[in-house]
Amino acid sequence: MYIDIHCHVIWGVDDGGNTREETFHMLDAAAADGISKIIATPHMTPGVYEFPEKRFQEHMAIAREYIAEKGLDIELDRGAELLYTELTPRLLREGKVPTLVGTNHPLIEFSPTDSWEHIRNALQKVSSAGFSPVIAHMERYPAVKSIDQVRLLKDSFRSLVQINARTLLKKQPLMRRKFFNRLFEENLVDFIATDTHSIPGRETCMTEGLAALEAQYGEECLSRILQKTEYFFGS
Repeated sequence: MYIDIHCHVIWGVDDGGNTREETFHMLDAAAADGISKIIATPHMTPGVYEFPEKRFQEHMAIAREYIAEKGLDIELDRGAELLYTELTPRLLREGKVPTLVGTNHPLIEFSPTDSWEHIRNALQKVSSAGFSPVIAHMERYPAVKSIDQVRLLKDSFRSLVQINARTLLKKQPLMRRKFFNRLFEENLVDFIATDTHSIPGRETCMTEGLAALEAQYGEECLSRILQKTEYFFGS
């Protein structure tokens, strides 16, 4: 059974879905996909857009009721996907934006157009605030393109790397594929997550993605990632 640390499963708070039926469908699909724990990570832009916290809590409660009523073997926890802003480090310190399951690990997102300097400086500030950031779907940032860059983010700023399961199913351009190969071969990827939305083409595919990972990089690589995810975010 798998832990999904990045999932837009709660409706009505971001682009994850518009109705509770969509949330229920995603929960059913996650259970069928072998996922036993979901960290709900709605989009948040700290200090810029007000997040509908009351609505989120109400919808989380309804989702948990559905899980109980259907007897799904899923634990639903709280997190957020934080689009980095200059207020993010302070709001994390003040406890005004959530980390993943209340740990020391916020899930930090960037724009695909952000520069290497912006990404590096942002993660440095999050680390200096006392946190160990998880970089959301790092494969989406063209500015991060070398192993040395990734090592710097991990070694200097305690960053952790999350890759989307669906990325493992896509054919990549040659140079990007070589980069990804080295990430996995050198054990620089920490977590695989679904980043599930209700949008067609962004459904859960954890089992399929992990099977592709094992086929390409081996059972040891798969086991290491699953064990690390359990260590950081398991019960």
